Amino acid sequence: MHFRRAASRIGKAALVPILLCSPTLWPRPSAAPELWYWHHSYLANDKAVEASAALIDRAVAAGYTGVAFWDSSLSFMSDKFWPAENVARLRRAIEYASSRGLKVMAPVAPFGFANDALQVDPNLAEAQRVIGARFQVDRTATRLEPVNSFAGLANSGFEAGEADWFSTHDSGIALDTSVAHSGRASAVIRDARGNARFRQAIAVTPWRQYHLRLFFKSENFRGLAQLGLLDREHEDEQRLNAQIPAAGNHDWSRLDLMFNSQESTRAWLYMGVWGGSTGTLWLDDVQIEETALVYAVRRAGAPLKVYDADHPSFVFQEGADYDPIADPRMTATRTPFTDSYHEPAPVTLPASTRLRPGQRVDMDFYAVFPIPGLMQAAMCLTDPGVLEWQRRNARAIREVLPSGAGILMQYDEIRQMNSCASCRAKKLSAGALLDWSLAESVRTYSGVFPDSRLYVWSDMFDPYHNARDHYYYVEGDLTGAWKGLPANVTVVNWNLDRLRDSLAWFAGGDRRQNIAHAQIIAGYYDKGDGAAAARAELEQAAGIPGIAGLMYTTWGDDYSQLEPFAKAARQAWPRYLANLNGATALHSAVLPGILLFATAAALATVGVHRNRKSS
Repeated sequence: MHFRRAASRIGKAALVPILLCSPTLWPRPSAAPELWYWHHSYLANDKAVEASAALIDRAVAAGYTGVAFWDSSLSFMSDKFWPAENVARLRRAIEYASSRGLKVMAPVAPFGFANDALQVDPNLAEAQRVIGARFQVDRTATRLEPVNSFAGLANSGFEAGEADWFSTHDSGIALDTSVAHSGRASAVIRDARGNARFRQAIAVTPWRQYHLRLFFKSENFRGLAQLGLLDREHEDEQRLNAQIPAAGNHDWSRLDLMFNSQESTRAWLYMGVWGGSTGTLWLDDVQIEETALVYAVRRAGAPLKVYDADHPSFVFQEGADYDPIADPRMTATRTPFTDSYHEPAPVTLPASTRLRPGQRVDMDFYAVFPIPGLMQAAMCLTDPGVLEWQRRNARAIREVLPSGAGILMQYDEIRQMNSCASCRAKKLSAGALLDWSLAESVRTYSGVFPDSRLYVWSDMFDPYHNARDHYYYVEGDLTGAWKGLPANVTVVNWNLDRLRDSLAWFAGGDRRQNIAHAQIIAGYYDKGDGAAAARAELEQAAGIPGIAGLMYTTWGDDYSQLEPFAKAARQAWPRYLANLNGATALHSAVLPGILLFATAAALATVGVHRNRKSS
């Protein structure tokens, strides 16, 4: 997930940081926890404002002390298309929360889940490179035809029986010769007791765009049906991870997906069930082909080049040799990222072209890879247009927030990163690039909100979560990302699967990470029993100093457990305090050395040189 905080500015000159050579001193914890809740809203009409006010009243009555507004206006309000009356409605809701005594937190900088922010310009999305996509001039010299380099899957329709697909030897897979999408056979999984996966080895060309298509049918199906493409030499490197939406009953349905081969030359295509299932799932007519220009990005940091296949130094000119290239989906709507694959637009040639019939050309370009299922797109970390939008958006948000409101930097689940030319030009590891971006954000928000507290989601800085190598489609290693996290940024920790390890990590109790951060536990996550969730989360925090409180976090608008969660958190808080055993006065596990910075500019330099939610 995501958050941040701010520092004050004294004059124009950045002062020299002061090193305190003493162990970290923890402030005395409050007798009661901070209690935040995650407030979903889309304030496009007055009824939505009334509903938000009612939820705020419930939270106040339950003893909550703060509200984090998750509202699209926070991303939209700096853009001309967003109605001023919607901004006014958000202001009214925020003012009402403040009048009821709640602190306010504003989620900003949605680098991971950036779809709202990208409505200002979808081309600001992060984009993977495609190198050497082959085209051939048609006979009339009026268009470029894509050349499919993929040899095709073996036994794609299962008409040759079990050949080429059954090498996993999983017990739940079989061939069905009575049901098929086409032909006389299909693959089938019935009531699998564990993994039931079909697999085929394939050869791909590095850094190319591919289209995968299959058909599925299901009957009373329950289970995790998905497919994946893994590098054969390094199976922890995934090129595609997507679910097959087969729950319940479906007649034959088509699934289209896109992937980038990245550095792979040999890969495993897996499809089937992970972890067991009930009911029946059929799969048939699986195909892969090379494609190009799906979600192509056009900006300076994602250049496009067309050149002669036999003489790569001979570069053709856009507008003269070929007409301007764009994916119409990226230009015709502010919300293009609605599917995993669509037919690319043709590349046409003007009368002035130097290209001749039958000539082969190659193309380098960059394309967004919306995360399948979520249709999630990341925002580029380095493009000047992104940084300018961030500054403009921060100034707009300032107009609706009360003084001292919290600022939550949304660095979370950034599944595509360090890919475009703008990012790769910095020649940083993925972790170091994240640090660079965080420093820029701290500088921006500290300048605009000098009296605010900055927060950040935990996952991208947590080695027990996403700060590791081979995280989804990120290029490079995120290990070390925590080194650029300033000490005065509060961590909102949602690593509920390894909560104790994660809380200890950000408390500075590990020699690899010796900076002590205040933390808010982002709990509940739609688990159904709010009281049990709050108790379990505080039990995981036993003896770990620096926990400021908890946040009721729901992604499904489930506020049924709002009151039980708060009540149980308050009841369990005294036990948390009792288990600290004096650690609040002095946390001896943290090595000496807290940097205090007199200006926001100095604060923002920290970490520049360092090497949902679902994870």
